[in-house]
Amino acid sequence: MKTRLTIALRVFREEFIMEHFIGSDDIFAMVGNGSFWVQRGDKSFTVHRGEGFLFRKNELYHRRVLSPVTLYLFRYKSEGHAFEDEHVIFRDKERVNSTIAMLEQLEEEELGNNFEYRCHLFDDLILQDAMKTRRGKSTDMLIDTALQQIRASLHLGVDLKSIAVQSGLSYVQFLRRFKQATGIPPTEYIIELRLKKAKALLIDTDLLVKEIAIACGFENEYYFSNFFKKHTSLSPSAFRSGARM
Repeated sequence: MKTRLTIALRVFREEFIMEHFIGSDDIFAMVGNGSFWVQRGDKSFTVHRGEGFLFRKNELYHRRVLSPVTLYLFRYKSEGHAFEDEHVIFRDKERVNSTIAMLEQLEEEELGNNFEYRCHLFDDLILQDAMKTRRGKSTDMLIDTALQQIRASLHLGVDLKSIAVQSGLSYVQFLRRFKQATGIPPTEYIIELRLKKAKALLIDTDLLVKEIAIACGFENEYYFSNFFKKHTSLSPSAFRSGARM
C-alpha cells in the first residue's frame, strides 16, 4: 500500500477551532499530551497520550478537548487504509513513547524542518499499528479458549493460574504461549478488556460507578477509580462527563 505524507506539524489546543470537522484528506492525529473526545455517527472515542485517531476524509466528526492537548498531525494520501482502526492504540508503549520524544525533539532542534525525517516517523507509526495482533484473536486453539474464559470471567475476577491448569500448561508455559499468540501478556490483555468495558458502560449506561466497578471485576469503587485514572488520566466521572458533552 502506498502512503504519501503531505503535511506534518505539531499543534497545541485548549479547544478545537472547529468542533464539527470534515476533512478533504485523511489526517492522523497523534496525542503527545492531554486528551480529546471525538464522535462519528453513533460511535464515540476518547483518545489519550500515546494514542492516535484517524480522521478519514469526507466524514463528519464532532470533537472536544478534554484536557489541553498537544497533537502531532499527519495529513496524507493513501491508496488504502494506512491504519486498521480509527482509534489507534499501540501495544509497544516504549516504542511509541520514543516516537513522541523524537517528534518533540524535531520541534526543539534544528531538525525541525526535516520533513523527510517526519515521514520516517509516520511510516513507523503505520508499521507499529500493522504489527500488533488483533485483539481477542489467536491462531493457537488453547490460547483462544483461554481468551474466551478470560472474557467470560472478567466480572468475577480472572484466575490466570487456574486457566493455565485448564489449558494443560504450566503457568510459565501459559504466559509464554499467550504472549506468542497475542503479542501481549495476559495481564495487559485483561487491562485492555476492563478499560474497554468500563468506557462502554460509562458512556452507554447510567449505572453508578460502584456498579461499573463490580461489573469490571473490581472489589470496590476505590480500586476501580484508581485503576481507571492510572490508565486514562481521568476519573470515571470526568470521563463520563466529557464523553457525554
